Amino acid sequence: MGKASREGREDVGRGATVAVGPQPTHMSDSIAEDRVTAGAETGVGDRAGQESPSSREEVSEPAHHVKEEGTHAGCGVEEELVEDQDSRAVIDQPFDPAGIRISTRRPTVSLVLQRISRDEIDLQTDHQRSGDLWPARTRSRLIESLLLKIPIPGFYMAADEDDNWKVADGLQRLGTLRDFVLRQELRLRGLEYLSRFEGYSYGDLPRPMQRRISETKLLCHVIEPGTPPDVMFNIFRRINTGGKPLVAQEIRHALNPGPARDLIAELARSAAFQRATDGSVSRRRMVDRECVVRFLAFRALGEKEYEGKLDDFLMHAMNYLDHDLERHPELTREFCRSMSLASDIFGGEAFRKPRRPGFRRNPVNKALFESLSVALADVSRIQAEELRHRKGKMVSGLARLMEEDAGFVVAISVGTGLRSNVTYRFKCMRELVEEALS
Repeated sequence: MGKASREGREDVGRGATVAVGPQPTHMSDSIAEDRVTAGAETGVGDRAGQESPSSREEVSEPAHHVKEEGTHAGCGVEEELVEDQDSRAVIDQPFDPAGIRISTRRPTVSLVLQRISRDEIDLQTDHQRSGDLWPARTRSRLIESLLLKIPIPGFYMAADEDDNWKVADGLQRLGTLRDFVLRQELRLRGLEYLSRFEGYSYGDLPRPMQRRISETKLLCHVIEPGTPPDVMFNIFRRINTGGKPLVAQEIRHALNPGPARDLIAELARSAAFQRATDGSVSRRRMVDRECVVRFLAFRALGEKEYEGKLDDFLMHAMNYLDHDLERHPELTREFCRSMSLASDIFGGEAFRKPRRPGFRRNPVNKALFESLSVALADVSRIQAEELRHRKGKMVSGLARLMEEDAGFVVAISVGTGLRSNVTYRFKCMRELVEEALS
């Protein structure tokens, strides 16, 4: 990568937004307004003779002007443009509609709560952080609606072979019913019409009011067993449109209640992950777990198995990990070793685009996280020690990639789910390690 790769464009990786490759049909207005077109003379794609994504496709790409999926600047995860936003709920693979069965049931609140008490409805409370819960007033108004005999919106469930239910839409409402009736943790606040019950718990209500709640019939649409997993995921995304709709990792979590979920949670809580990310990746909305599952997916299945659909690939990986329990210890060791090595080499800048002098630290980049962490997991213990001694070469090498290879910047910034971008960033990260060891 030489001088030619920097000509004809504005300092890629230093705050410029560069259109050097495939441009998605839809993009945010801010990206569209800021893009700077690079000429053919950028020289992108000259690493190891492989054509970079930018020379084949056109992508508008933010370099250091990044948004975060976190709590404050420098301490979250960089906003990621995986694909065309409108394609997320599109079914573009053939499937048999006859294999999809959605039935409508009208159980009472009492029967639904009985299912919850027996763990026959999985509420997934571990992905509901305190900041995502409805406030007491909103929850109280739901209870007030039942007391006033006002119908509440229907629920969508996914049933397994034993007719246990996972919640696609209605998690907050079911959690409110559980907390008010079963746990009796919720006291009514901010009621609009039934102010005489202000401050009441379920046990404080007159028996007729308790009965009115328990005998209310709910509308439940149940996706029956046999629906293909990828179509099930798509249905979850389409119907989950509430005030705080589930993000992709929360849907994967809801649809995969097996041991893979426990492994992912354990690794997200691990000291190695917390140290490597400087404790900055938010647990809210399972952002931390998405980072972990992306490592596990590409490590266990390999990027050569990736066909261009990130959600499908990660769902497939979780299903694989649910059944191959023998790999869990090995993957745990590889993950922790990779996190430790990344922390030792990059310190607090691990998995982040190199910061510009005088600017604050960038957030963690998920595409960089998955590709660099898997590349580091490939090395032997002896090579790991060599990399620790040569960490300066790793740090400068990554900075050079950001400076000189617009295709790499694209591959970790925009269209990160494109197969070509996945292949290219993994290639770049493995070459980065190899060059540091040479």
